[in-house]
Amino acid sequence: MTVLIYGGGGLGLYFAARLAQAGHEVVLKARSEAADRSRTEPLRVDNGKIVETVSGIKIVSDLSSVSADAAIITTKAWQVASATQDMRDALKPGAPILTVQNGIDAPRVAAEQLSPEQIFASSTVVIAQRTDLLNVTVIGPEAALVVGSLAGEPELAADTLLEPLKSAGIDITWSNEIARVLWRKLALICSYGGVGAVLDATVGETRNDVRTRNLVAAAMNEVFSVAESEGVYLEDGDHDANMQIYLNGFSASTTSSMHRDVIAGRPSELEDQIGAVVHRSQKTGVLTPILDLIYADLSKKTTQAQIAL
Repeated sequence: MTVLIYGGGGLGLYFAARLAQAGHEVVLKARSEAADRSRTEPLRVDNGKIVETVSGIKIVSDLSSVSADAAIITTKAWQVASATQDMRDALKPGAPILTVQNGIDAPRVAAEQLSPEQIFASSTVVIAQRTDLLNVTVIGPEAALVVGSLAGEPELAADTLLEPLKSAGIDITWSNEIARVLWRKLALICSYGGVGAVLDATVGETRNDVRTRNLVAAAMNEVFSVAESEGVYLEDGDHDANMQIYLNGFSASTTSSMHRDVIAGRPSELEDQIGAVVHRSQKTGVLTPILDLIYADLSKKTTQAQIAL
């Protein structure tokens, strides 16, 4: 079978490498520069111990000759709509498609372009950083995914894609409550990522100060309240689990990708993460004062960075 990976960032390189190493045919949609270099250079994966050279991946900048049995969209969240439009004719009928973006809207956006029954959402945990066009560094464990269908499709419908991932050594857990899983992760990212980005502070710095630690906990509760207004109910145990990840699961130097992008003046997922929550709160009347302040501050930083460019 052929698996299409759409997006040549860290996640795209990572999934392409692991699937190819497991013997699957992989097509990676990336920039033309990456496609050109792949003719003479292999993809490399640095796991901190060894650098693995991976061959056999077809890297393309155009999908006109591709016919894929399954796909993974690894772009940033705001690129999902254009990605699904581009890949529509490159997929066989009924091909399952996995979204791995942070936030809650990527599966819905993909479903608007394709068929809801084809789309499978995931909460993806792995640190895969692209260090060059064809180089990716993996920090910590291999990927772990919680996967589900917002359209109610069973796990069997996703097996064309999930089985190759499992054979590649990626941990897959199926959930019948994927909306809850996505909101729970969004609450974690919005809270520690938002507070950290406003202060340009690492996780270690925010959790070592009781004031910022409490802000993270309160911002998390705001996301939970907005989720409830959307009909997704999270529990005290979900909040406790998120706080344990924040307090004990992250290294002290951790920052969110949104934080890093905002500070660097790059396009970020601000709208797809914190923006997605505060815009919903305005429609439903749920109060989110901390997230409102974070959103206003980061929006200003983003505007200033764009003007500077």
